[in-house]
Formats: sequence, structure tokens, C-alpha cells
Amino acid sequence: GDGCGHTLLTPHSGTLSSKNYPGTYPNHTACRWQLQAPPGTSLLLAFGDVDLEPSEHCASSSLLLTDPQAGTAYGPYCRNAGPATPLLVTNSSAVTVVFNSSSHRSGRGLLLSYATSQHPGTHYTQEHISPDPPLTVCFSVYCPAGCKDIEGDIWGNPSQGYRDTSVLCKAAVHAGVIADELGGQLSLARQKGITLYESAFANGIHSKRGSLSEKRLIFHKVLPPTPCLVGGPGLPSCSFPMPACSDVLDVATFNASSWWYEVDQDRAWVAERAALGTAGHSWAAELSSEAAWLELDLGTRRKITGIITKGSSEQYDYYVMSYWVSFSRDGKNWRPYRVSSAQEDKVFEGNSDSHGEVSNAFIPPIVARYIR
Repeated sequence: GDGCGHTLLTPHSGTLSSKNYPGTYPNHTACRWQLQAPPGTSLLLAFGDVDLEPSEHCASSSLLLTDPQAGTAYGPYCRNAGPATPLLVTNSSAVTVVFNSSSHRSGRGLLLSYATSQHPGTHYTQEHISPDPPLTVCFSVYCPAGCKDIEGDIWGNPSQGYRDTSVLCKAAVHAGVIADELGGQLSLARQKGITLYESAFANGIHSKRGSLSEKRLIFHKVLPPTPCLVGGPGLPSCSFPMPACSDVLDVATFNASSWWYEVDQDRAWVAERAALGTAGHSWAAELSSEAAWLELDLGTRRKITGIITKGSSEQYDYYVMSYWVSFSRDGKNWRPYRVSSAQEDKVFEGNSDSHGEVSNAFIPPIVARYIR
């Protein structure tokens, strides 16, 4: 049977788990993952959790990693014979991961991530302390691909920051500083906590509403230009530039495939009403229309880093549950938005009610004048 759970593998990083993780993995299953990094690099594997039922020689359930290039093996691992360290550094660009289970009664299974030698792994690096109030500790972190669906909660949102008990890389996806399909390097600051963290839905992840914490995490979309050092006369403090494209872009013209005229109320749900801050009813396509689209003309080419959507609670409970995006520089030639190296158009997760705002980041950003 199939023992594979959540899996996302890319050439530079990835995350994998056994089926049902962190619930008990099934009996009599097997799974095999092939990890392949670019030539000239080596794989670094981080064991997030290895909780397989103990047995002699790990015969009941086991995790085995093999290096086909060097002919070496790591493991087998189980609860009574786990990895010696949470980080395994290999000398190979290819590793095979094999998970097997027989009849058992307990065990969460396994959670494992990897990155290449081009990255520092999933651990904190470059920790620096600012002497200026408020006291700030800055980090540079590499997160693997595939953190969106791992177990664990996050509290907060991009504008406030996140409780420091949040799953860090999952919070980074929520904040829109990395794409879950790619992972990547990010910068963050740890500052004094706040009284209340408001929840938000962003990039396919729900955060929770959380109470006071001692510290909070604030993500930045850019790396610090200079190292941050322990303070003293003439030494730089731990400061990050603000993200470059954080302002709401002005829309010159709205257009749409169709719009709904509400006869009973004698009002038109026209494209111009699609602006997020518009009071009252919004834009809505004609009720019988298919493949409806909304078009925004920004007046000139701009760098677009994300989109926020909201439904219309004006008398009707209207909202868009999912959508895809295309963009154009001239209004004639259109390109679908896809994640780097993906062959399919990206489907964005939209709203689940007519009241809340949902944000989705474009990673990489779009450079265009027109958006549909």
C-alpha cells in the first residue's frame, strides 16, 4: 500500500511526510521518494520528526536513506534507533528515501525536509542584535518547499507580525515572502510581542487569532543590505528596508466580460464597482455568464506583487472561491500566471465568505499594465 503523505519535491528543496502524519501511519504500507539536486551540489536533510514504532533492528517500521552514487546507507531508523542528529549532510546530489511499515499500534510517522548545499538548510543563520529600541533580533532563514500543509498553527498576519510560537516557514508562506512551491531565503526580525494577533486568510493558509506573546516574528521581502552587529559607536543597527511594492496600485480603468443589472433595485453591478474600498455593492458578472473575467488597466506598466479580494455582502452573499490570473503589457497579448517552472496555470484560492479579505502573493511579481 501507499505510505506517502504530504509531499512536495523540487530540485533545490522539499518536504515530505508519511501518510496521516502526525496521526498514526497505516499498517502494511511502503513509500519511496527520489530526491535529486542539481549536479555539483549535495543534499542536506533535516529530520523534523521520526516517530516509528520501536522494534529490534527497526523491523516493524523503518526509515532508510540510501546514497546511490556513493553506495552508502543511513538507517534504518525507528523510535529506538533514530538519527544521531537532526541534520544529515550528504556528499551526494541524489538520495532515495524509503519508508516501510508492518502491523503496529503507535507512531506519528515521519516528517523530513531537505535543501541543497547552496542553502544553509532550515536552521537560523546570521543572528544579529540591534541596540536600538525596540530591541530587535534579525535572522536570515532558508525554508524548503512544501511547508504550507505541514502540521502546526500560526497566529497573526503580515501587517502585525506573528506570534513566535508559530510554525516559522508556514508563517512565511502566509506572509507572502516565499512561494510554497519553491521555498527560499527570507529575512525576519524578532521583536517585542503584542497584546492580540488578528487572524487572516492569505496564500491558501488560515492563521489563528492569538493572545499576547513575549515575542513576535516580522517578515521582510528583502535581505538586509549590511550585516547587523551588536551595537556600539559607529556600528550599524539591525534595520531592514521596507518592502519595495507595499502600496496599493491605482487603477485607471476597470473592464469586464459582462455585468449584472439588478432590475428590482434598478442598479448596475458594473466593473468600476470592483475597487476594494467601494461602498455598497460590488461588480458581478451577468448571472448566466460563463468564464467571466474582470480587467484592470493600471495606466502604465507596474510591478504587481499581490492581489486582495473580497466578496459583496450588500444584500447578497456573493464571493469568488477561486480564480486564475493573466496579464498583458499591451492589452492584446496575454500570458497566464504560473509559478516558476510550472506547466499549468496557477489557481488561486479565493474567498469563503462575503466579508473577509483574502490576499495572494505573486512570486515572482508580475510586470504588466493590464491584469485579468
